[in-house]
Amino acid sequence: MNFTTNFKLIIIVSILLGLHSCSEEESDTDNDVVPQIIQADPENPNSVVGPMQAISSLPYDAIADKEYIIDVEKWEIPNNRTAPVKTTDNLQAAIDWASNEGFGKIRLPKGHYLLGKYGNDIYQAGIELNNNMALLLDKEAVIEMAKNDKWNYCAISINNAKHVVVSGGTIIGDRDSHVYTPRQSDGSTVHDEGHLICINGESQFITIENTVLAKANGDGILMVGSKKGATEQKLKNIVVRNNNFSENRRQGISLVGSSEVLIENNEIHHTRGTSPQFGIDMEGAGRINKNITIRSNYFHHNTGGDIVNTAAKNVLVEGNVLTQGEGSTYIDGPIVYWKNADWTIKNNDITLLSPTVNNWNGIIMYSNDKPKINSATTYIMENTCNNCGFYMYKGADLVVEDNYLNNGHLAFWLMKNLTLENNKVAHPQKCWAYRFLEVSGTAKGNTYNEENFDIPLSETPWNGCWIN
Repeated sequence: MNFTTNFKLIIIVSILLGLHSCSEEESDTDNDVVPQIIQADPENPNSVVGPMQAISSLPYDAIADKEYIIDVEKWEIPNNRTAPVKTTDNLQAAIDWASNEGFGKIRLPKGHYLLGKYGNDIYQAGIELNNNMALLLDKEAVIEMAKNDKWNYCAISINNAKHVVVSGGTIIGDRDSHVYTPRQSDGSTVHDEGHLICINGESQFITIENTVLAKANGDGILMVGSKKGATEQKLKNIVVRNNNFSENRRQGISLVGSSEVLIENNEIHHTRGTSPQFGIDMEGAGRINKNITIRSNYFHHNTGGDIVNTAAKNVLVEGNVLTQGEGSTYIDGPIVYWKNADWTIKNNDITLLSPTVNNWNGIIMYSNDKPKINSATTYIMENTCNNCGFYMYKGADLVVEDNYLNNGHLAFWLMKNLTLENNKVAHPQKCWAYRFLEVSGTAKGNTYNEENFDIPLSETPWNGCWIN
């Protein structure tokens, strides 16, 4: 499966730079039933439903304490799910005024704010946030992207901005009402670039937290950093925490060029609709992705899988729960990566209920016949895989240790420099539990059904129990 293909249509940063050309006519307003979204806990506005801890403080280091509650009557901002062009224009005017007047914390009162106006022929514009500001949504505030027929949209854009916070409330897309007008160039109706929050260019010190992000036609959050070929990634210092990502069509979060990113304590689920359909996709599309931590998140019911890494460097995936979910089917599997990614996958709990296209694999490394050009070692440590195993092929430089595979397996094909230590595999078939074909490296301390299992790996490639 080639995820790069799915990103060929990513619009370059300049297209996503919050185009706000005015349109005198407002879009027609639908009277559809408001989508039922998992809301924040009404007793604790700093939390959302899911296995996560509330984070009480916001990063206000460069944001003034001065607060402004947007006066919707003064600014003539509809808050009853009508008039998207008027709502977009007037809400933007209120935010810009408050920011220019030195207000750091800008509060959006409860209400349902329908956004969307003409940006260009393929882009529907929402609102854009400024430097040094926190947009704080009331727990009963909903920002919704109005029905449109554009390939691209950003409900909230953060473009080349620094020190920005979005917190609270609910942000939803138009996936239930979107019009899939064929593209003039090729007739395609994929329309997979409609996003809730776009973080672009050289944005830095951005925090998105305590928010429900649902029903995007594309991604809940899309990060597109420094252009292809850049030697330094200037989109960096991004925190995404304590959010609930629900029913987004392409991805929960896409990282298409980013650095120093923390994604923690989120619930990311029911991603489905158009490929790749992962909870988190780290795919630079020629841009640099590095120094990323994905920690203590809860993934379930994501159709493609939960986490995919094509080439991101120095990534830590730790303490997450990744489960297929009752009634759900994975395509690729919970954790997927390519040979030139380097990361540590540690202390995660992975559960499969039925096989994927890759069989019963909770972690799989895709490969090809090209040589591995990244010399870094990948570490897979202290994970539990329930009804699943690990399979890596045509690669090198891998440490797999202290994992427990319950009704699982470890399988390696054409692997060099593999270290296999202290793993525990439980499975009814001995020759399914550990499988090797042309594998070199070292092994010790591994067990099969709680008994010692000798694996004579060395510098000479070895075959053992390979099942075709």
